[in-house]
Amino acid sequence: MKSYPTIGTLVILILIVLSGCSETLNMRTWSSSEDYDKHFKKLLIMGLVNNVNLRNDVENEVVFAARKAEILSTNGMSLFPPELGKPFEDIERVKSRLREGGFDGIITVTLIDVQSERYTPSDTQYQPFVYYDRFRNYYYQTYELVYKPGYFTRNTRYFIETNFYELGTGKLVWSGRSSTFEPFELEEYLPKYASALFNELKREGITQN
Repeated sequence: MKSYPTIGTLVILILIVLSGCSETLNMRTWSSSEDYDKHFKKLLIMGLVNNVNLRNDVENEVVFAARKAEILSTNGMSLFPPELGKPFEDIERVKSRLREGGFDGIITVTLIDVQSERYTPSDTQYQPFVYYDRFRNYYYQTYELVYKPGYFTRNTRYFIETNFYELGTGKLVWSGRSSTFEPFELEEYLPKYASALFNELKREGITQN
């Protein structure tokens, strides 16, 4: 007589399969020890990429992953298109506008060249630089780095740097860095990273939606 798995066994097998389907990537992270409201209602996803099509792809992938994680989000292109140049000269005005739109957090997603000084070896503890503490400081430092002609090329390796800012104070509450990858891998790598990002934010208790 053939033996069939019990319902309990089937449930366990299904849970194992489902857990194996969740995106997990090698990600190095840092988080703030300060208190803040972790119940984010609406996020602005800001891609800092010197390529309009690539920026749009980056922002849309992260927005899609955020919504799957049941966090309302909007891509930065819709509010701050490239023709605005540097839109954060008057950061208080921008923050006021975002608060009026219901935003309470900003996530920046940046492609960083491994040859830049920002790259830390894997055997070194990952920690954001001091100027990362405020969104405006980070934005301008990063703008000068990545918005250079020919920054994204096919002959170097990159990693994705992601910062999560609480809008009220503009302070950084979480930062993460992906493993390095080749430019041609980006199209396949980006959706996995975006999904893993929100899994990590939830796992670390950064968001409690």
